[in-house]
Amino acid sequence: MGQLSEEQKQVARDEGERWWNSAHDRLRFSVEYAQAGIKSLFLANGGGIVSLLTFAGNTKAIVEPDALFWSFIWFGIGCFAALVIYIAGYESQGYVMQAEYERSRQALSDSLELERVFDPSPHEHKSHRAERLGFVAALVSLSMFLLGALVGLDAIT
Repeated sequence: MGQLSEEQKQVARDEGERWWNSAHDRLRFSVEYAQAGIKSLFLANGGGIVSLLTFAGNTKAIVEPDALFWSFIWFGIGCFAALVIYIAGYESQGYVMQAEYERSRQALSDSLELERVFDPSPHEHKSHRAERLGFVAALVSLSMFLLGALVGLDAIT
C-alpha cells in the first residue's frame, strides 16, 4: 500500500467512523427487531390459547378433548418458534454489527497506513444464516397458529 495523502487519510477516518456508527445502530436495531417479532407472534399464538380456553370454559358446547389438546400443542410450538425468531434476529444483527466493526477497523488501519486486513465476510455469512433461520421460524410460527386455530375450531364445533 502506497503513501496516503492527508485527504485520503481523512476519508478513511470518516469511513471508519461511519461504519462504527452503523455498528452501534445495528445493535439498537437488533433489539427493536427482536421485540417486534416476538411480540407479534407470541400475541397471535398466545392469544389463540387464551381465546380457546375462554371459549371452552364459558360455553356449554361439547368440547373435543383430543382436538383441544392438539390445538394447545400447535399454539405452544408457535410460541416456541416466536422465541426462535427473537434469537435469530438478535444473532443476525449481532453478526452484522461485528462485520461493520471489522470494516471500521479496516478503515482505521488504512488511515494509519497499516498493512492489516480485517475481513467482515465471515460475520456476514453467519448473519445471513441467522436471517434465514428467523424467516423459517416465522413461517413455522404462523403455520402453527393457523393449524392451532383450525384444530381448535374442530375442538369446539
